[in-house]
Amino acid sequence: MSTSTPHVQTMKQAMIRTPTSFEVQEVAVPRIQNNRELLLKTAASGICSGDLMEWYLEKKVGTVLGHEVVGYAVEVGSECQHIAPGDLVFCHHHAPCGNCRFCRAEDPVHCPQWRSSKLDPGGMSEYIRVPAINAQQDSFSISDLSPDVGVFIEPLACSIKAIQRIPDGPRDLGIVVGCGVMGLLNILAAKALGTRTVWAVDPDSTRLSIASRVGADAVFSPEIMLQSIQSNKLDSADYAIVGPGIPSVLSGATKYVRNGGTIIQFTPTPFGQTTALDLSEMYLREVALIASYSCGPRETKTAYELLRTNRIDVSPLITHRFQIDEIQSAYNLAKEGGAVLKVLVTFPEISKE
Repeated sequence: MSTSTPHVQTMKQAMIRTPTSFEVQEVAVPRIQNNRELLLKTAASGICSGDLMEWYLEKKVGTVLGHEVVGYAVEVGSECQHIAPGDLVFCHHHAPCGNCRFCRAEDPVHCPQWRSSKLDPGGMSEYIRVPAINAQQDSFSISDLSPDVGVFIEPLACSIKAIQRIPDGPRDLGIVVGCGVMGLLNILAAKALGTRTVWAVDPDSTRLSIASRVGADAVFSPEIMLQSIQSNKLDSADYAIVGPGIPSVLSGATKYVRNGGTIIQFTPTPFGQTTALDLSEMYLREVALIASYSCGPRETKTAYELLRTNRIDVSPLITHRFQIDEIQSAYNLAKEGGAVLKVLVTFPEISKE
């Protein structure tokens, strides 16, 4: 069935106990179940900003998080011809069937197979079983990247998808609202994909300073941005990507775009919470509101190419590294914001023996 096998029987994993707490457990290493699967020894797993939302983690209690993950192939099913033992591998936590109406419409995140697929158990563990659908549809070797860079494939792909959701037309000016690590990736993706000028908006002066360093052409507090646009001191944008999942931030950003412009909702608001929008104004101004959720195989390949060719440099975004035994400290720190950007959980390198 496989071309290599791990030499250990147990591993550590970080289980969610409550929306704010984690427990490191010793469990059996998962085993691949057929010739189309992979077993990876985790190299690095990033903490996603979405995984810091307590309302979201309430639904994840009893599971192992970690979907920004890369690992070394230690067990390779014979039908995984695209992966060799020892390769550093990217694996998406969800994968589409490729054949349903959603896949044919290039909306893979709505594929029933995509929504039901998952890694076993998740990136916050020392080993990961990659089920057949994930291994075949959206896993590939990234041995020309370091683990630290490879971890950014999935989050960068989400930013790429957000940019690509914007209707065709001029992209002379884009505004990125929210300058956490995902906002910074949105800035980098917007520039790499052709937006001429990108402005950044955030109430935190530290994060605005970081946004300037990674490529924003100008930075503003929300108050200054709104005042400047309303007084015609600044042009309104072709689009705005809104990172914070806060209703008032989303509704406020509708003022940032020109007539006929686009708002991209990048993060969900809590379930059941409503957002106040003046739909008459949006109608008469023809402002479009478009959601952008996760990413699919097309975007992950684009993200890999941008990283592989050094068109996007993510190294300044990594601010902290922890071991799996320090998972609680890692998540607590990631919530602090400010100068804390991408927090990684890293694992010992695979043995070369």
